[in-house]
Amino acid sequence: MQKLEKILKKNIKALGAISVREFMNIALYHPDYGYYIKKDIIGKSGDFITAPEVSQVFGELIANWILVNYNSLINGNFNYLELGPGKGTLCKDILRTIKKMDSNIFKKLEKIYFLEKAKYFKLNLKKNFKNCLFIEDIAAIGSKSLIVLANEFFDALPVNQYIKKNSKWYKRIICLDNSDNFMFTLAKNPVLNELSFPKKAKNGDIFEYSEYSDLLITQICKKINKNNGALIIIDYAKTNEDLNGAITAIFKHKIVDLFYKPGLTDISVKPDFDFYKEIAIKENCKIIGPIKQGFFLQKLGINERISQLIKYNPNLEESLYKQKKRLTSIKEMGDLFKVLIITNKKFSNIIF
Repeated sequence: MQKLEKILKKNIKALGAISVREFMNIALYHPDYGYYIKKDIIGKSGDFITAPEVSQVFGELIANWILVNYNSLINGNFNYLELGPGKGTLCKDILRTIKKMDSNIFKKLEKIYFLEKAKYFKLNLKKNFKNCLFIEDIAAIGSKSLIVLANEFFDALPVNQYIKKNSKWYKRIICLDNSDNFMFTLAKNPVLNELSFPKKAKNGDIFEYSEYSDLLITQICKKINKNNGALIIIDYAKTNEDLNGAITAIFKHKIVDLFYKPGLTDISVKPDFDFYKEIAIKENCKIIGPIKQGFFLQKLGINERISQLIKYNPNLEESLYKQKKRLTSIKEMGDLFKVLIITNKKFSNIIF
């Protein structure tokens, strides 16, 4: 039995059933044995690879979008915030491109903020970004315009699950069966507060909710409304096919049961972009998308950028085409990932 499995079972025996959010939080972020405490989860040698690790072009194109829309989004000094930066690859590519393309705008970047839990990544980020600041609360960010990037961040946030039964919603909880195995059950009483339960849900449908996601996006929207800027979310997206739950557990590139080897298994949740849009609308923000990542990158000029790189690096032609295919193909990241941009509503001339 894994160490983290022992800890979880001990907690349940001592305190009773735990929520799905509590299970995920311990499995992913336990300070000693959590999944994201591992050193080698991102990249070719890790469990998964993110778009910035596929190609530098990903960050370059986002940087170019920021530059093109600078006068509309910012027009003054600004701060940069990345949620879950990991190795910092995306930030490095974005800032390098801004500095190269327009040094005057780069000089207007005042502070770089990171929201990152994993100690290993924080140590590396400190080495690579000397003046970066780590935050846990959006309120700690200054009052300048704010550019926020969240690439594959919200899918890693723990959620509570609720199931509709007899036209009422019940929280899904985790306990132990007679053989000491994890099992799902339901709370005895239905949920009294409405949350944002889907109105057209049928009995048996599952609704997932992250209070932290709700809080973060709300706080960022308020910042953008007050000080200008943009939030760019790039992630998997929940679909109508996920009515039975959008949580996925993966171990060594294979889908497994949620309870399989906690701490060694990657647990993610497809974010609900419709819910994020509702928050943005409530906060009186402007919404662009969600749109498919492939289309997003095509509009930003990935074909032209890849051709330019091949011109100066002909020996890398095959590799560069493979990178573009992985980022934009409908069979790979192109359709699987969606992009949602939230800005101040007063900006009607965003170029895209």
